[in-house]
Amino acid sequence: MQKELMTPAAILLGSLFIAVGLYLGLQRPAPSAGPPPASVEAAAGSMRAPPVPADAPSPSRHHPAPTAAPPAQPGALYKRVQADAIRALEARRPLFVKQCWEPSLRKSPAPARAKYLFNMTFDESGKEIARGISEVRGMERPDAAQCLRLIPLGIGVPPPGTRVAVEVEMILP
Repeated sequence: MQKELMTPAAILLGSLFIAVGLYLGLQRPAPSAGPPPASVEAAAGSMRAPPVPADAPSPSRHHPAPTAAPPAQPGALYKRVQADAIRALEARRPLFVKQCWEPSLRKSPAPARAKYLFNMTFDESGKEIARGISEVRGMERPDAAQCLRLIPLGIGVPPPGTRVAVEVEMILP
């Protein structure tokens, strides 16, 4: 064979061996799970936790797991916090209109109104800790919604005593 063809032929032959090896290797069934080798057992044994006495308190008593916000149920607390959040948002309406709605309206007059869903979470002290703003299809103004999302958190409600997540609807202007 000519010297110029030796390198491409070697590459082709090597690729062929790799392809056949992969094909045959993938066709075999997985080996059954037998006992692990002694070195694996020794390594696993050194990583096991020491035995815990039966009278020892469970770790969860020392460090309780953090609790998630209770589900938004139409209970008395949810309704009270939702009403407080509506009042707080209404107090900020002039800011929302001036800062977000009016610049959007100057760009495009339609739609004349937009509907937003505020998903707000308040901590035990009534401080807003999370907010999401969704637009309602058919009444959307993406630029105004993005402006509303950029307004920093800071709405407060009277302390509910636990985390509460509420959803509030607001129509601008």
